[in-house]
Amino acid sequence: MRMFRASLLVLLIALTLSPLSAFSNQQKIFSLDSDVYSAIQTLYIAQGLSLPSTTGPYSQAELALMLTKLKPDNLRGSLAATYDYVVQQLDIQPKVLGDGIGLSWNLDVNLEAYYHTDTTNFTGRDTWERGYIDQKPLLAIGLETWPADHFYGYSEFTVANTNTLENGFGTTPFASNVIMLPPALMPDLDFNMPYRAFVAAGGDHWTFQLGRDRLNWGAGTSGNLMLSDTLKYHNMARLTTFSDKFKYTFVASFFPHPSSYFDTPTNSQTDGPLLGDGQGSVLKGIYMFMAHRLEWRMLQDKLGLTVTESIMYQSEENLLDLRIFNPAMIFHDYYIRSNANSILGFELDFTPFRGLNIYAQVAVDEFSLPGEPVPSATVTNYPNTFGYLAGIQGVLPMKKHVGYASLEFAYTDPYLYLRYASTSEPDTSAYDAYGIQYVGVIREFTNYQGTRYNPEFLGYTYGNDALVVNLNGGVKSFGRWSVSSNIFYMAHGTFDMFTIWDRVGGSTGSPLVTTPTDNGGDSAGNYNDNTYASRNAVSYTFVAGVNGSYQLTNGLSVFGQVDYISISNYKNKSGVTAGDVQLTLGAMYRI
Repeated sequence: MRMFRASLLVLLIALTLSPLSAFSNQQKIFSLDSDVYSAIQTLYIAQGLSLPSTTGPYSQAELALMLTKLKPDNLRGSLAATYDYVVQQLDIQPKVLGDGIGLSWNLDVNLEAYYHTDTTNFTGRDTWERGYIDQKPLLAIGLETWPADHFYGYSEFTVANTNTLENGFGTTPFASNVIMLPPALMPDLDFNMPYRAFVAAGGDHWTFQLGRDRLNWGAGTSGNLMLSDTLKYHNMARLTTFSDKFKYTFVASFFPHPSSYFDTPTNSQTDGPLLGDGQGSVLKGIYMFMAHRLEWRMLQDKLGLTVTESIMYQSEENLLDLRIFNPAMIFHDYYIRSNANSILGFELDFTPFRGLNIYAQVAVDEFSLPGEPVPSATVTNYPNTFGYLAGIQGVLPMKKHVGYASLEFAYTDPYLYLRYASTSEPDTSAYDAYGIQYVGVIREFTNYQGTRYNPEFLGYTYGNDALVVNLNGGVKSFGRWSVSSNIFYMAHGTFDMFTIWDRVGGSTGSPLVTTPTDNGGDSAGNYNDNTYASRNAVSYTFVAGVNGSYQLTNGLSVFGQVDYISISNYKNKSGVTAGDVQLTLGAMYRI
């Protein structure tokens, strides 16, 4: 086995470094679904190293560089098998090699069946623990190309049902991902693909990516404060440079402007920001997430430190000031409050000894500098808004598999990620207003009520006004099988992504509040719910789940997941309860 590992390592190094190699292009971008990064992270913790870069996705060249930090001769048992798995995945060659180009493809056939017990309260994919990010299309065809030595392209074409079904996902006890099988109908076919499609260029220490792909920044299990994997895709441009000690990432991601889906004088819809302008409307406005992120490795690779600054930038008039694209600028110091909302984030992780890693995140949205008025019972000012996340995770190597566990805590202030767009004060009466929120929207064409706009927080998965504890653990043999369980608890207040951001304290501001809030009337208003003041209790959610997967053959795998959900004070209404048991079974065959 050691001879096999040594041979694979020599081959990987040769492919990565030798210009004489038959195929030296290492610019493939691995999806966030890939287990390769998770395997490398497991090996880092097991060998007493701080986490590798937490800014995904990653190129093949960057993953190969991460691998050079490890000492394969010291690995035994399941860790040796995990290392072999990573080397094998990074050594997969294109199916067709031509003069200066590589080509490859795959066909995935996915069959998924869903069952749940509550068809009244748990309708829509966002109410499922295994939601639309994880649910697979019936068919997926992936096309890859490696032109020359420094370019890579990927596009995935799918046959699936839309995110928003006419009859509603979850309105029946049983459902599947099979097209045209009730509750899905013929008009529910998804024509919003591809969800992952981009071109990339790079070298041994840099990557540029342009197109659609998912993003995830941080070590969090329940989510990350600066950027979580909550959106099906980002329409973005991403530049990253990396070495064994430092990494820099700059990204710009674009979304529909809120004026496209908030009620306006020219839009007769009245149900708020879910049903918006369709193909017949001229879309206007710029709404952009932009961020730069710096990572360092210190103390002999025991400590990792990350600093992130981001802004949400908007212009309803399609005006984009190119000066803001300075990747070395401090975004806050543009002083363009009416056009942008900035957040600063700090992250660190520390591995004190082999097998144990500690990590933490802080997000700073709004705060009073020394000398500025601090909101209080007598002083009115903007609310101080922070987010905190901390966790501990461990790896336990066994003979044939790896055990792992994590415990995580998260807290977000009631006004975190929120901002109004007015140059003076928020509009507390007009529901056609909107703010500069840290919210991204996926625009979806459906044959049911036209174009839908599906909003998600860009930052922490559960947004503002949340207190979360998450416990996770399992065992895994990478590339073969896995079993894990998760226990999740959340206290969520009455504020949400549509709550109007306002001055607080004193005699003229909204009431001072802390997480979790229990009175919706403490906010100045809500852009989507005109009954917000009737929210009168903290909502408590408890979820316990088990999932597993098994690789039957090289091409065939099966999986299953079951979750028990209990919510008290459902939708922040005192005394209202809701509960569900959700079961997903599936099989995938890859050609």
